[in-house]
Amino acid sequence: MSRRNTSRGVTRGRQRVPLARIENEVQRLVTFSKWRTGLFKKASEMSTLCGTEIAMVVFSPSAKPFSFSNPDMNTVLTKYFGEIPITEANVAEHIIRAHQDVKMRAMTSQINVLEALIDEEMLVDQALREAEKGRPSISDLQLPELQSMKHHMETLLDQVTEKLNMISIMGAQSQAMETRFGANDGAGPSGV
Repeated sequence: MSRRNTSRGVTRGRQRVPLARIENEVQRLVTFSKWRTGLFKKASEMSTLCGTEIAMVVFSPSAKPFSFSNPDMNTVLTKYFGEIPITEANVAEHIIRAHQDVKMRAMTSQINVLEALIDEEMLVDQALREAEKGRPSISDLQLPELQSMKHHMETLLDQVTEKLNMISIMGAQSQAMETRFGANDGAGPSGV
């Protein structure tokens, strides 16, 4: 062996990726972004080398659309579907409506989560009201009982504050992830 080959470390080289869903959300978003870029690059190269017309739409794991087309989406779709008397404005309206539908589904999902939280809080409120019926008035309590109640309320306040902070952090992380990995507004290299 030559001296040059012995001084280098042995690497594993390029490894085959198992074809299974990536469970880690961050890794899945990063992988999607890299594969999308690679797929669009290959489509562009094929179009350039072979003179083909290409149109692609890819939806991210968070249902955000990304598109690539060459020469442009309308030309390719018209060629595929045949002449359809659609004006440019109607195509733009259709794309806008598709984006609105995606956002509406996301908002509906958020509303469902919030409604579940409201239902849960209403049950807690009802349980508290039931528990309150058997308790004496606060003005009838002795000092040790009032101090105990104060301690329990402070503990509850700390728990609520901690939960709000966690929700705030999760929301900020979610927004940062979307900004970081979904910065594309859906427009591909062709501007469609």
